[in-house]
Amino acid sequence: MRVARERVRSLVESTPFQRSIIILIVLNAVILGLETYPVVVDAVGPLLEIANTVIIGVFVVEIALRLFAHGWRFFLNGWNLFDLFVVVVALIPAGSGAGVLRVLRLLRVLRLLSAVRSMRLVVAALGASIPGIASIGGLLLMLTYVFAVAATTLFGAQNPDHFGDLWVSGVSLFRIMFGDGWPDFVAPMAFDAPWIWGFFVLYTIASSLIVLNLLIAVVVEAMDRMKVAELDQAIDADRALDERILEELRALREQVSRLEDSAARRDPE
Repeated sequence: MRVARERVRSLVESTPFQRSIIILIVLNAVILGLETYPVVVDAVGPLLEIANTVIIGVFVVEIALRLFAHGWRFFLNGWNLFDLFVVVVALIPAGSGAGVLRVLRLLRVLRLLSAVRSMRLVVAALGASIPGIASIGGLLLMLTYVFAVAATTLFGAQNPDHFGDLWVSGVSLFRIMFGDGWPDFVAPMAFDAPWIWGFFVLYTIASSLIVLNLLIAVVVEAMDRMKVAELDQAIDADRALDERILEELRALREQVSRLEDSAARRDPE
């Protein structure tokens, strides 16, 4: 059983096998997209359905092989659980919730996240950077609040539609942060008071450029940490493999020594 598990594990972790699964995931995504065109469905609908069924069958076999190869450790990996959930959803027959199931079928496309190593790294980095992103979000919220209060005080009487109260000012500043609203209400207000340009330019620089750079820095730093952790895991795996090989060599040497001693006792000469 152990030898069979090792052979199946080598198969499912091999590069050709994983590339084949990626190709099938992409092909399945193309099929899901083609099924949104009624003309294509009328022309080759049965063929698409057959291809879709075959691909789902391959996914089921893949999950079964991975379960056999890894045993209960399969359930310790979040990506494995995600793949299992996607395959189980694909096997649910369409019924009263057929529309919901069709939408859930799109989760198969997201299997690329678990199949492609670089995508897994990006998703893991985003997850690891959530505390930093939350801190940046708090900084942005505080910055917007200060400017919203100031904008309501300075421009509330001049433009009550966009800066009449705190909530409306916050929404207007949110639009400005993404480059919207400049010709709608900033330019008319600044026509008679050019200093207003400086107020909103300062807010845009603080909210968009500085905060965006901080966000990028946090994500990049998280990706670097994930790469280091992955490298450490690879080093630990190599070290464990080396130790296993050394143990097998010691056992083999002991067997050879016993055979030599046995041969020497049989042949005193």
